[in-house]
Amino acid sequence: MNTISDEEFERIYGRKPVRRVVRKKKIYWNRIIIALIIFAAVIFGIVQLIGIVVSKIKGDNTEKTNTTLKNTVSSQAVKDSSSEFEEVVAPKPPAYSDMDFTVCIDAGHGDFDGGTTDASGMRYEKDDNLKIALEVQKYLESFGVNVVMIREDDSFLELGERCEIANNSKADMFVSLHRNSYDGDISGVEVWVNNAEPQYDTKLAENILGKLDEVGISDDRGVQYGYVGNPYINYYVNVDTVMPSCLVELGFITEEIDNKLFDLHLTEYGEAIAEGIVQTAMDIGLVDESGKRLMSEELISPEKPVNRDDSSSSADNLTEPAVTDPSNDVYNTQENEWYG
Repeated sequence: MNTISDEEFERIYGRKPVRRVVRKKKIYWNRIIIALIIFAAVIFGIVQLIGIVVSKIKGDNTEKTNTTLKNTVSSQAVKDSSSEFEEVVAPKPPAYSDMDFTVCIDAGHGDFDGGTTDASGMRYEKDDNLKIALEVQKYLESFGVNVVMIREDDSFLELGERCEIANNSKADMFVSLHRNSYDGDISGVEVWVNNAEPQYDTKLAENILGKLDEVGISDDRGVQYGYVGNPYINYYVNVDTVMPSCLVELGFITEEIDNKLFDLHLTEYGEAIAEGIVQTAMDIGLVDESGKRLMSEELISPEKPVNRDDSSSSADNLTEPAVTDPSNDVYNTQENEWYG
């Protein structure tokens, strides 16, 4: 292409040529940078939000999976016991380490005195009593409690001997462990106390029963006073022990569900009874929460007849228990355990 000068263009066309001026566009780099920063922040926020949502979904699924697994394990454990009960996680041991008091633990029966039996006649109460007594001992000693055991093997002691051991040891509390029996459909746990309804003894029974209930029992049959079928007499060990005492009937050995719960929760039951005892020591002011002893003398139960000045004998006003009559729905417990 030939180009002409401005002079030639003016001479030929009679006017000056018009030249297009190409202006250079200005680039606003600061605006671009700000826009990029905003864009990056939005993308980062979206990514974070997606991550939170995904984590939440995964967490919910994990929780559901764990819950399902827990329920499955629980159901399997309970299936052998009864469809009515669920596995219960036992409470953690409290942070006790040096509880300054003494407890006497009595595993009922022993040796030739087998106590009651299950329907097969092969499961003896004396054996279950010793199993739970040893568990209670283990946990009490882990709390620093001084434990006096009436028996630690398959031996026999008379009821009077058991009370004498407890009194001579200056124990602050006495807990006798048994299994119940009945020729019929009855289950559950009950705790027996002297029919004078002593305050300390009742508190001990209530605390033990409450802790067992937390672990899981077939039925809470409550704190009972006197002797089964006859409130005017007492279980021997609740009469001749001077300290607060109770007799725990840890389920019916004649009832399948109670036996299965006993086997399933043996360790937890031992811990629960121990915790009930320790709780009682604090509730009644025997020790403080650190375990420091607050009472200078051994603890006695002032409402018990054996400790009252107006009672010449612990056997005053006690009569023999009535003969068990099935028509009265009186269940059979420990026929040789009454005082009279």
